[in-house]
Amino acid sequence: MLELRNINKSYGSLQVLSDVSLTIGRNEIVTIVGPSGAGKTTLLQIAGTLDRPESGTIVYDGKEISSLNDKKLSAFRNHNIGFIFQFHQLLPEFTAQENVALPAMIGGTPRRKAMEKAAELLDLLGLAERMRHKPAQMSGGERQRTAIARALINDPEVIFADEPTGSLDSRNRDEIRSIIADLRQRFGRTFVIVTHDPSMTTIADRVITMADGKIVAEEQKIAGIEISEDLQEEDIDVV
Repeated sequence: MLELRNINKSYGSLQVLSDVSLTIGRNEIVTIVGPSGAGKTTLLQIAGTLDRPESGTIVYDGKEISSLNDKKLSAFRNHNIGFIFQFHQLLPEFTAQENVALPAMIGGTPRRKAMEKAAELLDLLGLAERMRHKPAQMSGGERQRTAIARALINDPEVIFADEPTGSLDSRNRDEIRSIIADLRQRFGRTFVIVTHDPSMTTIADRVITMADGKIVAEEQKIAGIEISEDLQEEDIDVV
């Protein structure tokens, strides 16, 4: 579904990504882990079209989108990609329902229809009684569930999440993790998640490890078997 080919990115003399290639399948949950400075968030931003690589290509469903101009790329992003950020990025002057509906209205959906769908998503995520509250009136977990609803509003094929549990306590981390797993099962969405939270890898189909701007290992989970693919060796461990 998503293919990154030979992606390179640097900021000044700092090489952040070095010839990174990665394929994401439909309906997968993929987590990207590694130390701070490994290039995880930069890779996520490039895959999500929020940033452009210096070289390399990005292919969605067989269509190469790297060369699209900013206007066409923004339209593509609005209709095909959802985002969840660590600090939710909700607009403080709007209610939860309005925050969720906003990407749909930007994409051309009439306000009434966008607000109706936002209400349905908030209800699905257990926030029916909070939809008219503004972010300051909500808990951290409620704000992050609102952000998840916003990511779903345009029915994107893939949702990118950057440390979605990073600012939450253990109870809310468990809740968000369960919600993501359930949404994949319910709607068939693809999730690509950058995380330092070890528990997030428990719901992943694959765990990608990065270091120094490169992918250095990949662990695939199939029916209780973890298959680790390292650049130097391959091991199969029954768990």
